[in-house]
Amino acid sequence: MIKTLITSAVLAAILFIYGCKDNPTSPVIEQSNIQLISTYSTYASTNGLFVMPVDTRNYAFIADGSSGMQIIDVTNVAVPDSISAYDTDGDANDITVAVINGYLYAFISDYDNGCVVVDVSNPFDPQFVGSISVLPGDYVETAFVDAARKILYFGHSTGHVNIYDISALPGAPVYISSIYLGGTINGLYSTGSTLYAASGDVGVQIINVTNPFTPSIISSFNTPGLASNIAVVTNYAYVADSYNGLLIYNVSNPSSPILLSRYAPNQQILGISINNNSIYTADNGYGVESVNISTPSDPVNTGYIKTNSSALNIFYFGGYLYLAAAEGGMAIFRPTN
Repeated sequence: MIKTLITSAVLAAILFIYGCKDNPTSPVIEQSNIQLISTYSTYASTNGLFVMPVDTRNYAFIADGSSGMQIIDVTNVAVPDSISAYDTDGDANDITVAVINGYLYAFISDYDNGCVVVDVSNPFDPQFVGSISVLPGDYVETAFVDAARKILYFGHSTGHVNIYDISALPGAPVYISSIYLGGTINGLYSTGSTLYAASGDVGVQIINVTNPFTPSIISSFNTPGLASNIAVVTNYAYVADSYNGLLIYNVSNPSSPILLSRYAPNQQILGISINNNSIYTADNGYGVESVNISTPSDPVNTGYIKTNSSALNIFYFGGYLYLAAAEGGMAIFRPTN
């Protein structure tokens, strides 16, 4: 099935302001330096997304809850164009995409259905490759692919992170090891030999994965909120800590991270995406913010757009922000500062 799309930025803005499906938003938008370009209403719930070019086009790969994966052509950001879908057996709540052995694969965190791997080299014809199941009562929350090392990490609701060798794709992923961190693994980020995990009420763990067969915890620190996502650039870790906001740590010495600053939320920061000296936040129940982090000890707001809608995750690509707005679908914004 291909959905009818919003065909103009003006209509898109009206729909997003007043709400999509049964998720009403405020009829008033307040904004500064961030402009709404368009919205796209998905079948179910846009929980996560990943945007990247394939050949000469740009595509958004969407984790769409009970409807699985949606693939949207966003080359023309004002008119997103649905081109294909792949319905998984679970509830897709996160997605990451990577090139392995010359082919493009989507890794879908499919909740109680485990981790589903789909070949999306041809976005018009996604092909199932395989899946990694989980035990009853366990759920896959998120995944991270280290494409250079051809390693897949995926995080469980039980607090485990499983590590798989995906160097044989399209052959089956090969289990390497598992490490227990506690909490719920909401976000993962790898910088090669080091893995960072956002583990809900347990906080953040930094793990040595130099040898993925024997991962070990380097350090662990609790955060005041619920660690929901994490990204690392050079020596700094940025943690989306839900109602506690955005935390910035110096992790140049991973065995002894230092908290540098906190950026207060308007509601609940669940997702983050970084481009150069700007970090963009998905502030659930509020909207999107742009924060200058050129001085990590002093983050400064440089823009915002208030939608009062769900904001679960955010992805920066090519000068635009792509927001996973749950029942509100996908929204595309342009930061103008």
